Amino acid sequence: MGPPTPRPGRPNNPRSTWQKYLLWLMLAVLLVNVFFAIKFQGHLQDLLHPHASPSLHLKLNRHNITPSIESLPRTHFKKYGRDEIFQPLRAYIEKPLNDTVPGTVDTGNLDEKKPKIQVGRPAKWWVPLPLREGSPDDLRMFEYGSRLKSCNDMPAKLPVDRGLGKHASKNVNNRMTFSSGQLDIWQEAKDGCPVNADPFLPWVHDMFPDATGSVIHFVAQNKRRCNSGKVHIDDILALQPQVTILQPVSVKRIDETTAKSLAPELWSPTNGVSNSTRYRLAPHEEADSDAMFTRFICRFRAMDYATTPPFLVNVGETLSTYPFNYEFVNYRKEIGDLSMLTPKGKDNPMFWLSQLKFDCPVPDNGDLRSMIASGEGVLSDGTPSVYVDVIPIRTAPRYGKRMSYFTPDMAGDSLDVNGDKLEFGDLMTNNIVPTGDVTKHIQHEMHAPRLMKNGFDPQLFWGDRHVLPRIEASGRWENFPICRHPGVGYESSDEPNNKAVEPTGEAKRDNAVPKKHKLTACLWASASFATRGNAEAISNTADRLKEWIEFHLLVGFDHIYVYDNTGAHTDETSLEHTLFPRFFESEVTRIDWPSRVCNNNIPAHENTGERSSQYAAESSCRARYGPYTEWMASFDTDEYLIPMGTFNSMAEVVDDAANAGIEILTFRSTRASPIYSFMEPSHDHPNCGTESEPNCLRVKDGALFVEAYNCDFEQLPKPTWADRAKKQLFRPEYVQTHYVHYSTVTQGLLETEEEATKAKKQWSPRFEESRRADRTTDEMNQAVMLHSKTTVPEYTADWKNLCKYGAASSHGSKCRVGFPWPQNKVGLEEETSEGYGYNCFTNENLSNVWIPKLRDAMGKRESRVASLPALESAKIKVKEKDPFCGECKWKGQPFDCNERVAYLQSKGGISEAEAKDSIRKDCIRK
Repeated sequence: MGPPTPRPGRPNNPRSTWQKYLLWLMLAVLLVNVFFAIKFQGHLQDLLHPHASPSLHLKLNRHNITPSIESLPRTHFKKYGRDEIFQPLRAYIEKPLNDTVPGTVDTGNLDEKKPKIQVGRPAKWWVPLPLREGSPDDLRMFEYGSRLKSCNDMPAKLPVDRGLGKHASKNVNNRMTFSSGQLDIWQEAKDGCPVNADPFLPWVHDMFPDATGSVIHFVAQNKRRCNSGKVHIDDILALQPQVTILQPVSVKRIDETTAKSLAPELWSPTNGVSNSTRYRLAPHEEADSDAMFTRFICRFRAMDYATTPPFLVNVGETLSTYPFNYEFVNYRKEIGDLSMLTPKGKDNPMFWLSQLKFDCPVPDNGDLRSMIASGEGVLSDGTPSVYVDVIPIRTAPRYGKRMSYFTPDMAGDSLDVNGDKLEFGDLMTNNIVPTGDVTKHIQHEMHAPRLMKNGFDPQLFWGDRHVLPRIEASGRWENFPICRHPGVGYESSDEPNNKAVEPTGEAKRDNAVPKKHKLTACLWASASFATRGNAEAISNTADRLKEWIEFHLLVGFDHIYVYDNTGAHTDETSLEHTLFPRFFESEVTRIDWPSRVCNNNIPAHENTGERSSQYAAESSCRARYGPYTEWMASFDTDEYLIPMGTFNSMAEVVDDAANAGIEILTFRSTRASPIYSFMEPSHDHPNCGTESEPNCLRVKDGALFVEAYNCDFEQLPKPTWADRAKKQLFRPEYVQTHYVHYSTVTQGLLETEEEATKAKKQWSPRFEESRRADRTTDEMNQAVMLHSKTTVPEYTADWKNLCKYGAASSHGSKCRVGFPWPQNKVGLEEETSEGYGYNCFTNENLSNVWIPKLRDAMGKRESRVASLPALESAKIKVKEKDPFCGECKWKGQPFDCNERVAYLQSKGGISEAEAKDSIRKDCIRK
């Protein structure tokens, strides 16, 4: 073969080959230098921000995390669609904690009804707590993206239960259990809620950010309280972690090298590369300052829209906080010993343990907080850009006051426990089983002196080397969507009167920030429902609700929050069209709340459980809207607050209370009855006779409830026994938790010994609310409550005999029909012309002042609503099944009908009814 032919115009230079190689070598060296420079920058970022992603500030730059769909490149969104961006909520189930010796629990006397008698004894604990050595492959994952699809579904479609028509067990007289195999925890986790499968997961009913974007609030319920009967004892024992997560733990952050040195048994990635933060259970004196009272690791992740496709990146981890210390609350509730849980399981009287509230602090990184605060991280169709994972820190529960885990500022250097009624005093000495040589891993000389002289001993129970497993190997909630905070939109209104309310009383002296409202109310209501024990079927909520809201707006309430529970009972209707367009959005907010009460038995039932949905709704309402109001209340639609004396509104009443330093206004409750003159014969029940001979009575159609039931068997002032069903107005800044009838956690209760000492006040382990803070209303001169609970026709079946003058009555057999005393004076006359005995008292202020005003206000409302063009379509929707409740497609676009409606509402500023009408012809059910 001859020499190569030279290329035209280029000399054949033999040196060109090695020069080319040299050039490539120099380029390679340059690339290596750039690579190491980038790596160095990443390490530098790690040093500056040790708990953040190396490229954190790039990930959080607003140019990358895009605030709305419109600002995304059109081709980018069309190519990948919502499904590529939205991250479904998941639950990862971890096996039960290996914290106790099998077969050592004593459940006590389950036939003894008193909750604090013969409570049993906990199972013996392994000490120190064994490590959790599972791997990601040991977890079972359940996904809930088919039900919770966007922020528009929050909080209604959180996996609280299976949903209407899908429940595997009844909530009245239920005898089915998971422990017996009648119920399947895995099927329950798949179709409904994963908490029975992994009870360390909080039973979350609501979650949302605060107005500053710095905290994510969680509202959960204690699922262990759903049942209390002995049939359910094994399920109750399995759900002990639901109480454990109410008890804080303390941890210390450690690096990967330390974690591997202390606990080499724990799972590690196969590549061995990890720069994530690790955690060790540690006593208070060793814990990080933000980790002394925590229970969950909070991992935040955000969509990076600069990548193709968009990618979810870690943007930081924080440790959860509690709004208050539940264990400290429990410590101060009684002077004697009191345990947050017992093996016997009858803990339901401790109302303050019904609701679990905790917070996940948002990392202070880049624009993350401001983006959450502004709501810009939620795309226009409701798709979130930021998510938070909740990873429980798993430990054994603590029993009795002697195992309380405090710091000295809270209750002093030593715990003060009076007596040992529960016989838990020796648990930390006689109820433990050492695993090998306990002292081998507990070198006391390595530690600072213990902060408390007694109480829970973390070094005994946790040891020195209890490192938490990596998040990937831990049971957890993943991808809770971070949506808009409840205050977004409060700057606008559909009514001209939108001024902030200046604080009064104590709040004014404290220079508090002006609130949006002075007085608001929370309602948990349903278009139809069954009372406790399914004793009565109620279907008149729509009429009651319209009247109740009108009345309370009339007497001075600024805003009503309606938690609509209709979806727990039917999918044929809701309260949406009862409320709108009748009321302005500045007057009423509706929250879809379809979760079912987990136990609807009557209080005297052997299995007295919990009306979880109602209690969670009240907790959510205070957490969501409490920051925007001076005073708040939770009522039913049959309870009316009436100003009395010289007060012209309830706003004046609360102003007067605030100026007197009152934090809680209590209203005694007695049941009123319908007045005979507002009733008519009824036969629509088997016990009510026939059409020709009806022997029951019902309230006439069109009658005002508040007028028909203005007949109270008790004369004012009401007796003290009426406190048992009391209701309250309260300042949400003072009342941290409210439970139907009671302010269960207040700022007074939370005051520590150190705080009391600084304020030069006496402090006692046993707290009692002062009369100055909690005041029963002066019912003659201030305000009174009328309880107009529906009297169903069958309850009047024998009224002609029971209501006769002189007829004997008993608890279960008495006259349920009202015959008002003439001029409200007992003895002036004894019986009506028909021979029926007078038996009740009317509220003359209600009759003479407020009922005429109510009729006038309702008449004006009806006139306004009748003039609206959307009225007829709204009426139709009340009767017909909403065609938008299913999966639909709109013109082939990747939106279902619900999302399209939400998009039109947010973009066009129109009502839900108008949005649905505009796309009805284009919406085709699958």
